Amino acid sequence: MMLKGFSFVSLFGLFSFFAYAQDDYVIDVNDLDKPVIKKSISDVPNPDYTSYFTSPTAFTLSSRDFRLASNDIIFFKCSYGISSKTTLTANMSLFGSLIASVKQQIHEGENHTVSFTASMGDFTASLKDTTIFFTGASAQLTFGDYQRNFTIGTGFHYVYSNIDVVNENNEFYFHTINAGYQNQLNKYLYLIVDGYYFTNYNLFSGGAGLKFIIKRKYSLNVGVMPLLFNDVRSSRYQVSGGVLPFFAVRMLIARN
Repeated sequence: MMLKGFSFVSLFGLFSFFAYAQDDYVIDVNDLDKPVIKKSISDVPNPDYTSYFTSPTAFTLSSRDFRLASNDIIFFKCSYGISSKTTLTANMSLFGSLIASVKQQIHEGENHTVSFTASMGDFTASLKDTTIFFTGASAQLTFGDYQRNFTIGTGFHYVYSNIDVVNENNEFYFHTINAGYQNQLNKYLYLIVDGYYFTNYNLFSGGAGLKFIIKRKYSLNVGVMPLLFNDVRSSRYQVSGGVLPFFAVRMLIARN
């Protein structure tokens, strides 16, 4: 039971999706003697620029900013910008998990950003006699700005438990490769596609859908989360999977 819950919720894979972009300009001409004023669709800020559906970007919060997130009313996250390059995050769930992480931006170029994240915690923090210890590190490279970007990343994670979790083992690791894409369609609407590939478990998954911006500091993400698992056997090659609905509400509290 713990195996199914842990694998289904925590492991995601890589897939692709076709997207498009459009420009939206508002022209305000009061009289013929005044210049034409063009307002970009980027005038409305993106309050949810540090992650996609399931995977992160390389961006960090601004200093003293808070970010609150809830995914499928099961997972909760609170992030705080210690500085413009360092973000602390606490991840919680209705299952009782508590995992803390720190994201450090290590390089910022003209059109790209690089960050490193370290995580540690317990998937069963609220259970008295069960411990599933989790630790890991990942790196992300994001091209673009808050409105339109593409991210690639990789991570290595280790799990130790006092009960059998995966394949009757209480100790295991997993390596991930992730990618994400975000495109602003108009002032209040984004297209998002992202995913994970777990290299040592042949598991693929991710998310695809739309993000709606509400009153500049709220975002509502609606989409689907596919799961695809390849079972390679000596006599056959079997593919199984499914699709889950995805729903997330996120809020940015700017302190500056």
